[in-house]
Amino acid sequence: MYCVIDFETTGLSPALSDIIEYAAVRVEDDGAGGLTVREVLTELCVPKRMPISPKITQITGITPDMVEGLPPFEQHLQKFLDFIGDDTIVAHNIPFDMGFLRRYCGDAGLPAPSKTLCTLVLSRRMCRLRSHRLEAVAQALGVDGTGYHRALADAYTTARVLMTLLEMRS
Repeated sequence: MYCVIDFETTGLSPALSDIIEYAAVRVEDDGAGGLTVREVLTELCVPKRMPISPKITQITGITPDMVEGLPPFEQHLQKFLDFIGDDTIVAHNIPFDMGFLRRYCGDAGLPAPSKTLCTLVLSRRMCRLRSHRLEAVAQALGVDGTGYHRALADAYTTARVLMTLLEMRS
């Protein structure tokens, strides 16, 4: 099984920024060349290190009011790791997401998952495109995607991109 993840954050640096929204979509091969969604986990989180800037709100649509009073990602970490279990983690630009996950795991004294697959790397190997941003890859592959820069929408789009890329590899 695969667990497709996506994080929305207050910035690009795992050392300075926080996760403000996460999504994990567990998918498995349906036996007919496709993937079936088995479970979904998604939550908003209040940042602790860096507040949500107007630029981040403009990109994600997530406002400080939306996360006020919610637990920070640290309080979701164990639930998130339990959800992933032994699945292979998939993300578009996995070094970004894993950088954040490794930081949170390190802060908590927990081992970070290590089985990963990157749809950005796959698309660069398999598709001749000007841009390999998630939106561009999805469009080029004919994958329906909407709501970019929200964790659940991006995780679902990444799962559909993964399915299409795996079909192309077969």
